[in-house]
Amino acid sequence: MGTCRGSPVLALASHDEERKPRSYTPSIWGDFFLKHQPCTPSQLVSMKERARSKQEEVRQILLDTIAASSELVHKLELVDTLQRIGVDYHYKKEIDELLRDVVHDPQHEEGCDDDELYVVSLRFYLLRKHGYNVSSDVFVKFKDDCRNFASNDVKCLLALYDAANLRTRGEEILNSAVVFIRSRLQSMMKTLDDPELAAEVEYTLETPSYRRVERVEARRYISLYEKKVTRNDTILEFAKLDYNILQALYCEELKVLTAWWKGLQSQACEICTG
Repeated sequence: MGTCRGSPVLALASHDEERKPRSYTPSIWGDFFLKHQPCTPSQLVSMKERARSKQEEVRQILLDTIAASSELVHKLELVDTLQRIGVDYHYKKEIDELLRDVVHDPQHEEGCDDDELYVVSLRFYLLRKHGYNVSSDVFVKFKDDCRNFASNDVKCLLALYDAANLRTRGEEILNSAVVFIRSRLQSMMKTLDDPELAAEVEYTLETPSYRRVERVEARRYISLYEKKVTRNDTILEFAKLDYNILQALYCEELKVLTAWWKGLQSQACEICTG
């Protein structure tokens, strides 16, 4: 039998060779999660019962929005709110149905009555985020004679910036939109009277929506949504409950993980010193 040539031979360590323990930097959390309890068991049970009730109320809001001849902007903003506030994973079926309605309803086609830049941008962002094939040509009509987007509305520009960041290769209109809007928002940010809006602009320029960590965004957006005059209190309450329940779950998982790691370290020390 021939031998394999050209292949490096890996030297195997001797079984008698002493294994030296490695020193890793200790976790800054230490034993924190072994003792930390964000809520009592009875509080958690109460929150879960309340959350189940609110979850179905929010579901009914979604179903009513699908069934009613609501304006497109209301449908889109509802989906966007549920996503940003972190509870959309409870309603995947309903959201898919709503977006299919947006795609296939002639009233909602590009170029019909919904000519507002904000609505078109939000529609494009949500559909593309959910995997629908949406043409970037819908934005052509919003360009002025200088081939820039003729809008000074911060809300519109933020929506367009998020939409443009979902561009694919070769979509020059969206490539130019990102560059133009970034420059426009940076200059507008200095003159905004609303500090919260200025902070939102700064945060969006730093981290567009599609790049945000969902749980971190949920915590941030719950605080923002609570201050909105147009907020839905049922959605807000459910989002808070859902967030706290998940936090309790994560803390319990970290408690188990910390205990496992400490046990593993003890075993390693026994092996090395044995």
